[in-house]
Amino acid sequence: MSAAADISAPPPGRSWRNIRQEVRPLAMSRKGRRRQIVAWMKLGALFTFVAAGGWGIVEVVHSWETDRAALTKAVQSEPVRQIVLITDGVLTQPWAAGVLALPKSASLMSLELRALRDKLLTNGQVRVAVLTRNFPDTLVVTLQERTPVARVSASDGFGATKQLLVAKDGVVYDGLNYNKTMLAGLPWLDGIRLVKSGPGFEPIAGMADVSTLLATTQQEAPHLYRGWLIVSLARLAANDEIVVRAQDIPEIIFSRKSDFFKQVARLDYVIDAARVLPDPALRSINLSLEGQVPVRLENVPDKLTLVAEPIFQIQPPQRKGQRDL
Repeated sequence: MSAAADISAPPPGRSWRNIRQEVRPLAMSRKGRRRQIVAWMKLGALFTFVAAGGWGIVEVVHSWETDRAALTKAVQSEPVRQIVLITDGVLTQPWAAGVLALPKSASLMSLELRALRDKLLTNGQVRVAVLTRNFPDTLVVTLQERTPVARVSASDGFGATKQLLVAKDGVVYDGLNYNKTMLAGLPWLDGIRLVKSGPGFEPIAGMADVSTLLATTQQEAPHLYRGWLIVSLARLAANDEIVVRAQDIPEIIFSRKSDFFKQVARLDYVIDAARVLPDPALRSINLSLEGQVPVRLENVPDKLTLVAEPIFQIQPPQRKGQRDL
């Protein structure tokens, strides 16, 4: 090996990684500096907000511990300025304010919420009433209302009659703010006796079954429900039977011991089967028996006349699954 080669060879233990390299860091752009300043400002605002909130809590606790009487007096001195109504029905805020009849100078802390709730519950249309204070000056009234399923006619004590409404739970009440068309479509109740109880009446027994029958018919066979005029409970307690009078059929007998959907399906089948007879032909349909449906006819053609008031047994077809109404 030559001397030149020995001079040019790097000393042992050194490489290119040991060569010092001068690299300047990238300068931050103007937008980057702006974003950094905004981030610092947000952090400072958050810190200030947290500090102010903590200071406020400390002050309230301190005031409550050191001057509780003054703080309570300040709250009590603030009069109720607003009544807010939240309801699932049709009652209005002016109605609620009129029933509560709060004095103008009444404050939230001075209100007897239980007594005010009882005022609202005197109206049978109100099923549940909850009153809450929303400081400093708002009373919130939350209502759950009853929905009528039938109508009943009652005397007002002066010889005149008035329409009352009956809910699913049997409560009888005056209806407010209901749609007149909706009320006109409700059937009337018969075969009942209204018993006075305080300012109203005792609930009507058996209305849960009646409500289920009406709801089933209205949902599954609305064309039949629209023709129902009167629902009688006269035979409900003794025979478990609900008797319906429709526009074209004086008597339709249902049993509350049997499935209402199946009975309504049989009724629809019988009415369709009787369309071949002259109108009015159907006088009575008994759906309370399993399997067969006794039907009483009138104005029967001569070729079908067997006795003075013929009664036929109609056997509806047995179908698997749900029947089409």
